Amino acid sequence: MRVLSTKKLSEKQKSQVEGFTIDEIPMIRITYGDDFALEENIINAVFTSANSVRAVFENRPENCKWFHTVFCVGKKTKQLLEGYGLTVEVIANNALELAEVLAQRFSEQDEGIKEISWFCGNLRNNDLPIIMAENGVLVTEYLVYKTEFIPKALEVDYDAVLFFSPSGINSYLKKNQANSNPVVCIGNTTASQAIEFFDNVYMAEETTVESVLDKVKEILV
Repeated sequence: MRVLSTKKLSEKQKSQVEGFTIDEIPMIRITYGDDFALEENIINAVFTSANSVRAVFENRPENCKWFHTVFCVGKKTKQLLEGYGLTVEVIANNALELAEVLAQRFSEQDEGIKEISWFCGNLRNNDLPIIMAENGVLVTEYLVYKTEFIPKALEVDYDAVLFFSPSGINSYLKKNQANSNPVVCIGNTTASQAIEFFDNVYMAEETTVESVLDKVKEILV
């Protein structure tokens, strides 16, 4: 079985799919700003990707002192935040789910400032700010990383393709056609994007790379 991963995998991750031929061909490039620094308290912080956590804390771990209540999407994001000593108040599977939780939380709040600070990339999904606006919650956006498409035309007919973000799908489709071969997606947002173009879409049980690899083994073996 030959599988395309649209991002680089660690050696440990590749060992999960021993016996498969895995071609690692990234379709997007992530770049971070230079030493993102904070000088103000962040009362309600939202991180919807692991990349946003890396952008804020990797070069300046002292940024942690400015954060109070933290919300996030995905287990990997939570793990990284906790690695910097932050406590995650709420974890959700995707931005839409988190937005609904936050909307409910703020609706039960009688007084105080209804505001969140969202640390995100340039291609972020609009579900969260739309739902927050509908519920009278101000969203301050911090664009802390940039996603660039690096599409590559492929000549191999893969038994399955692994996608880890909607932007990865969009980049892939710039130079390749969708077909009926299975694709495996890391979460609901990515799967929702894939369903618009592909006939045979699967979603990992959890929003982790490891879970994506488990799913591709399940459907191909």
